[in-house]
This record gives sequence, C-alpha cells and structure tokens, in this order.
Amino acid sequence: MMSENREMNMSDPQSPPAVTNYRHKKILQLLYRKNAVSAEELALEFGVSKITIRRDLDALDADKLLERTRGGAVISSHPRLEEVFEEKDSLSKREKRLIGKYAASLVKEHDTLFLNAGSTTLEVLRHLKGKKVKVVTNNAAALTIDLDSEVELMLLGGELRSQSRSLIGELTITGIRGIFSSLTILGMNGISVKQGFTSAIYQETTVNGAMIDNSSADIIVVADHTKMNTVSSFLTCPLSRINLVITDWQSPPAFLDELGEAGVKVHVVGEEDA
Repeated sequence: MMSENREMNMSDPQSPPAVTNYRHKKILQLLYRKNAVSAEELALEFGVSKITIRRDLDALDADKLLERTRGGAVISSHPRLEEVFEEKDSLSKREKRLIGKYAASLVKEHDTLFLNAGSTTLEVLRHLKGKKVKVVTNNAAALTIDLDSEVELMLLGGELRSQSRSLIGELTITGIRGIFSSLTILGMNGISVKQGFTSAIYQETTVNGAMIDNSSADIIVVADHTKMNTVSSFLTCPLSRINLVITDWQSPPAFLDELGEAGVKVHVVGEEDA
C-alpha cells in the first residue's frame, strides 16, 4: 500500500517530502555540496554497510530528491533539493536566534544596516530593540516581523524568489547602488578557508556583492554551525572582505581556529547566552 506521505507527494508534486531521517538529511547535505556521491564513501562516512546506504539512496530516489546511479547517486533533475534546505526557519532555530540576538547587539543608534535574505538575518531583525536604525533588506520575510517602533524598514524592490523569500534582480541591485550602509550583516550558505564565503543562488550572490560594495564600514557574516567548512555553488567574497563571523557553540573548534589563522575574527555564541 502506498504510504500517506507518498500519496501527498503524488497529489502535490510541488511540495517536497519532509526529510526527518538524520542520515538521509546528511546524505542530501553531502550531495548538495558535491553534486555526486558514491555508496562506498557514504558507507565509510556513516559507519554502516553499503546495503544500508543503497536502501537510503533508493528511498531518496523514490522521493525524487536524488537520482540513483550504478555506484551511488547524483543531484536530481527535479529541482527539489534546494526546497528541502530552504525550510530554514525550522533548522538550528535556537542557534540562529542566539546568533541573531548577538549580531543585533552590535547595531548602533542611527545605523543604516544592510541585511540580506535568510533565516539567520531575519533573527537579527527580530532582535533589533530600542535603537533608532534604518534597515535596508531584500528579505521579503521581513514583512512578517513585528518590528520595534524605532526600526525603519526599507524593503528593496525586485523579483520575488519564493523559495528563499528574497528579492533579486536588476531592480534590487539598482536600489542598493543608491544607498551606503554603516553596517552590513549577511547570511551565507557556506564558509571555507580555501574557497571563502559562498551562496547557493547566483542571483542572491549578486545582491550580496552589491551590499558589500556599498558598505562604508564593518561587514559581518552570521552563520550557524551547519555552514562551517562548507562550500556552496557561487562565490560571494573572499575571507579578507569580512570583518567578523558570528556562529554558534556547535561549530568545529579546529575549523574556527583555521579561520582565525586566516585573519577572520570569529565570535561564538554559547548555549548560556539564551
């Protein structure tokens, strides 16, 4: 008998299935970064048999989240992986809240703040309290926030990208070009010592780059532990362009040390900051 979840997927092909199995999520994360994986490397990664991995891959293939190959899997031709990972508000929610709270504490009275799209930057906006500041953002989800009365929100124009609730395109870039920030806070999909700061969507990368170009002071990256030592598809900027990275206590210390050695200042929020 077809499961209830499978029936839902068949009746609504636009809605990706919820991925609740921990190993399945990790397999998809690896595939999202590498575009192809083998059953052998996955078996070694998770310490299970290749038979178990093949079953995992078969299940993910059935949900059209990847495509099986003879020795493993590749990115699915159905553009659904990104949708799974764009369920961002439900991932690392506590960590993102604390990162956002600390980043908001760095915003000064009368700052003009650039914020890009993403669930972590949305947490920055949620925690802006008691300061008269101007926030310029392409984060369409900002409209859902109950803002402090002192916060002046300027939502950039452009094309709405519904998957990430971001505004993108030439109108967005044109809007940014006429504004200069005194502080910029950006979310990223990947941080790598070798590859720098990367994003999953090219159009969002161009928005990030425009914000960086029109930043007259500090540029801060907010990113939880899942973004550490990870490379996404498109380069936003090299390590040298960012003044501070704010992350959480689950980020690997060895990698954070490498960032420090590369000249990147890092602040780690702790569980006790809640």
